Amino acid sequence: MKQIIPEVYVKDARAALDFYEELFDGKVKNLQMSDELKMFKDQKGKVVHAELHINSRCVLYFADVFDERRKKTGNMTLMLHMDSMAEIQRAYDILSQNGKVGMPLQETFWGAYHAIVTDKFGAPWALNFAPKQ
Repeated sequence: MKQIIPEVYVKDARAALDFYEELFDGKVKNLQMSDELKMFKDQKGKVVHAELHINSRCVLYFADVFDERRKKTGNMTLMLHMDSMAEIQRAYDILSQNGKVGMPLQETFWGAYHAIVTDKFGAPWALNFAPKQ
């Protein structure tokens, strides 16, 4: 596994990014807004994904809350960046057993394989594998 990154979901991610960027003296990178994506056409002005780089080893992901399910799982997910397709498939298979799949493992518009699973203990996980291009 490459990295575990907290993914924070909030009501106004743009304002939260500004706040935490100042607090941690960080730098916002890879800001992706809903306006640019067809699949979010009814969700204008929301942050789909953003990275707050605090230093070379500390990164937080942020996104706006898009649906009511987030209220049940809390406002944070652990994002697991995997090293291989075999590793992500294994984690997906194990976490899915007696868990709940929010997004099946699939290739995404950003070129990675991704899944969202809440495990049998109620812990939310996002799995990501980006093949080398």
